[in-house]
Amino acid sequence: MTDSGSTASPQPTASARGTAATRQSPEQQSSAMQTSSPQAPPPAPTPRQMWRDAYGRAAIRALQTLILVAVIGLGVWLAVTLKIVVLPLLLALIIASAMNPIMRFLRQRAGFTRVWSAITGLVAILVGLAAVLFGIALTVRAEWSALAGKAQEGVNKLMEILTGWGIPLDDTHLSEYLSQVTEFLKNSGAESSALSGVSVATEIITGALLMIVMLFFFLLDGDRISDFLVGFLPERLQERANEAGRASVNVLGKYIRGTVVIAAFAAVCDLIAMLVMGVPLAFPLAALIFLGAFIPIVGALVTGMAAALVALVAAGPLASVVLVVVVILVNQIEHHILQPKVMGTALSLHGLVIIAALAIGAHQGGVAGALLAVPLTAVLWASFKTFRDMRATAPRPLPTEDDDEALAAQA
Repeated sequence: MTDSGSTASPQPTASARGTAATRQSPEQQSSAMQTSSPQAPPPAPTPRQMWRDAYGRAAIRALQTLILVAVIGLGVWLAVTLKIVVLPLLLALIIASAMNPIMRFLRQRAGFTRVWSAITGLVAILVGLAAVLFGIALTVRAEWSALAGKAQEGVNKLMEILTGWGIPLDDTHLSEYLSQVTEFLKNSGAESSALSGVSVATEIITGALLMIVMLFFFLLDGDRISDFLVGFLPERLQERANEAGRASVNVLGKYIRGTVVIAAFAAVCDLIAMLVMGVPLAFPLAALIFLGAFIPIVGALVTGMAAALVALVAAGPLASVVLVVVVILVNQIEHHILQPKVMGTALSLHGLVIIAALAIGAHQGGVAGALLAVPLTAVLWASFKTFRDMRATAPRPLPTEDDDEALAAQA
């Protein structure tokens, strides 16, 4: 029984509960659902999203750098291993680039055919190189022993002067270092045995013949060879590759022609100074300065200092100091006046980059590596700038219908 006096609280019916639920706002319903059901975990990032953050981009750049360094190292190793082919190829390419204006003149102005212009250019190059090298070799060879003796006397006299000025020089250690250098040259030189001498002579003759053959084909079909190599690239890169090739030929040609002019200027100026001061062996010393000038920055300076050592013995300290001043002055004129005028932008490299390239080239390829390191570095830099500039100025393709549909789907 129930108490008649007590009143039971009315329970809402199903329709009333539905009406009350409909009276709640959507925000209240959403908050009620979130409090009643547990929050779902966020979706795991995809592999592509993981590589898009800062660490992923840095890892991609590091991997690309390692791959690039590995490819460059492999190329350097192959070049050093196959130097009997690579060295003649590079020399032929550099000489052909220097002869490019003359070849254009023979074909366009003089009316020579392709074959006759190549033959004429090759004969002119061989005669010119033979005359220069034979003259230098004859001049230096005739007085080489006297030149080496004078240089050694100059070193000894310089040591005596520095010791007299109070600069401590230990004769024992210096003699030990000189003996080690002499022993190294005897053991590693071509004269260490008859077999090594024959091997070096065979390599030189083989390399010279390869260079002559390659030079002829570069003079004859240089443009066709370039088109053949560029044809392996994708079509979107062929125009930039052609421009980079033309820039490389221009840089190589200006570099070689400018280096010859600068080397001749340094040799003539130093020769005049030595003749005025009465330094013996002036002509072989000038020939060495001319050859040394083909190594930028340090070549003419080092050979000029060797000439100053000879002047120290033959004409006294005053003549040596005057010659040192002349060598330094000529070196500064070359770098600040002649090089910008003659080479233009062919050697637009910082001095630190040139020194680093010389060190790497000399370490990997000896004298030949030191001679070729700077022009090759200039070519690589010119090609990189060409690709970069053409990529920045290349027109972007117009959007297609597929692109519009993809953008609409993303929106």
